[in-house]
Amino acid sequence: MTAPEAKDGPGPTLAPAGGYEVVDLSQPISPEMAAWRGTERTEMSVEEVPIEHTIPGGRIAATHLRMVAHAGTHVDAARHFFPEGESIDEYPIGRFVCRGVAIDLPREGAVAVSAAELAAADPGIGAGDAVLLHLGYAGRYTEDSYYDHPYLGADAAEYLAEKRIGICGVDVLTPDMPSHRREVPFGFPVHATLLAADVLIVENLGPGVREVVGREFLFVMPPISIVGADASPVVPLALLADGR
Repeated sequence: MTAPEAKDGPGPTLAPAGGYEVVDLSQPISPEMAAWRGTERTEMSVEEVPIEHTIPGGRIAATHLRMVAHAGTHVDAARHFFPEGESIDEYPIGRFVCRGVAIDLPREGAVAVSAAELAAADPGIGAGDAVLLHLGYAGRYTEDSYYDHPYLGADAAEYLAEKRIGICGVDVLTPDMPSHRREVPFGFPVHATLLAADVLIVENLGPGVREVVGREFLFVMPPISIVGADASPVVPLALLADGR
């Protein structure tokens, strides 16, 4: 069976659960997904474990997964850039359940989002919000063009930090300039500004983010509690009450 690929359409939407419509905002994990830093690819294999059991026709399968924590849909902790910053297991779980705001700012190629554009599209960002930016690249997740993506200007990062948001998410590899376009040394202005302001960063959001633009939702994204880690894979969800 081939691994699932990213689609151009909306992400999976589940039937209402407990009064909520649930939208998956993640990308699938597979060897075909975008490589971290353009070179480190995810490796997967399935082993049949030789253990006898009594399930008729059954077998024991074990999937082996080798990947950096920054591949696929994941959240960056402060420790990603600051050695003394919090690791992913040190954040209170409440940080990952908050009001979500999705903003539509699609563009073609490595074009920055400015603070002025963000302010013009601001639907009422509040302190502690998860602000998700739909830049229009989730459908390119397995394509070469995914690496030459839109990004946030330094002033846009400062705008979000001043709003005291809790989480910033993007449907691209990184909110900073694409790696092949950077000067050396590079200051990572977006990561540095946001993580220093205690704003967590979510990268590689899936196509579901387009589905929640302009809608009210609860953002839920518990990380894996990996002791001392600077990031964790996540499956962020948008919970929309009464289909709003």
